Amino acid sequence: MKYFLIFFSFFFFIQSSANSDTARQIIGNLEKAKNYSFKFVQKINENEEKGNCVLVFDRKINCKYENNGKILISDGKSLIIKSRSSNIPNFYKLKDTYFYKILEKKYIINELSKTTVKKEYGKLYVDINDQNIDIKIYFDKEKLYLSGWEIKDIYNNSVLTEIKIQEVNGNISENIFDLQRFN
Repeated sequence: MKYFLIFFSFFFFIQSSANSDTARQIIGNLEKAKNYSFKFVQKINENEEKGNCVLVFDRKINCKYENNGKILISDGKSLIIKSRSSNIPNFYKLKDTYFYKILEKKYIINELSKTTVKKEYGKLYVDINDQNIDIKIYFDKEKLYLSGWEIKDIYNNSVLTEIKIQEVNGNISENIFDLQRFN
């Protein structure tokens, strides 16, 4: 029994140490990242949309959807979503959306330092609850970059966004986040 307790304690220490190393490596990658260019697949229940995005920390994103011509853009304060069919943009205060936390590098780093990086089905992730919104943030298990997120939207739909980073710290023009261009 004594040996079992020693083994169990040692195993728990090794697992805890490995988890904290993973979290530190993810934090290190986030601290070095100024921006990402990535392809995405967004699944809302059974529907799937694809596209490309540029994310600049903190809180700026420009996404173009492939099939329907929709765009999603944040300048760090506001968010617009505009579809080709209506051509009228919908404006939102960014802080009223889940993007406010997902696009905030410092927030993610802070949460990583407080929580455990979990592994399930070969995916690394952290669970975050902010103002009663559950957010699961995924990380690539090899390069330890951000690889997506999962939330429940305001209609209680499961929204999974998987991203595949194409470039880190590329040259990005600030004018792609100018919301006035998309009115």
